[in-house]
Formats: sequence, C-alpha cells, structure tokens
Amino acid sequence: VDRMCVVGFDTPTIERTMELIDKYDFIYGIIGWHPVDAIDCTDERLEWIESLSKHPKIIGIGEMGLDYHWDKSPSDVQKEVFKKQIALAKRVQLPIIIHNREATQDCIDILIEEHAEEVGGIMHSFSASPEIADVVIN
Repeated sequence: VDRMCVVGFDTPTIERTMELIDKYDFIYGIIGWHPVDAIDCTDERLEWIESLSKHPKIIGIGEMGLDYHWDKSPSDVQKEVFKKQIALAKRVQLPIIIHNREATQDCIDILIEEHAEEVGGIMHSFSASPEIADVVIN
C-alpha cells in the first residue's frame, strides 16, 4: 500500500482529515456530512466543506446519503442534506461517496433526480439486490 484515503464526516473528523492530508504525502481525503448527523449540518458547514474541497488532496465528497436505521436525523432532513451535498460535489467536480442503509429506493430516487451520474462515485453500505445494483450502475 502506498496511498490511502481518510474520511471526515463531521466537524472533528473533517478537521482531523485535513491535518492528516497535510502531514502525510500518501494520505488523501474525502470530506462530507454523514446522514445520521444530518440534523447538525448547516449551510455554513456545507460552505466550509466546499472551501476545503479545493485542497488538491481532497478527492471526493462524502460520506453522504441516507440512513434510516438510526433515527437521530429525520428522513426529510437527511434527504435535503444529501441533495445539497450532491450539488456541492457537482460544483467542485468531485465524485461522491454514498452511505445507504435501509433507504435504498429513496437513495436511488435522489441520485437520479439530482443527476449524480455527472460526478460518479462509490456506494458503500449497500445491501440491495443485484438488480438494484444494476440500476445504480446504469
């Protein structure tokens, strides 16, 4: 292994991600706001993420998405933050890293509606069928 990525998904972990990518040549960063904590995500935090995304070692925006397993953040708030992060990724032209837990259809609907294919990305925490995977890939 000669390179690795670290993910910042809230204020403390984003700050730590930025420290690590500045300290180590072989570490790259992905920053965004995790859906479980969407209730804590403000427009100011998204602007902060967007400004940090200009760092040459930030290579993606995420974790973003939907997580209906935990009920800290209401689904409507998660959807709004997800859409805003897709728009952010499109503005800065970085791929997205998608967290999907127990929210597959809503997640796919948003990806299609927001034209997330324009930036592409990675889906993790994916537990749907191979047929649904084909929909996401295409």
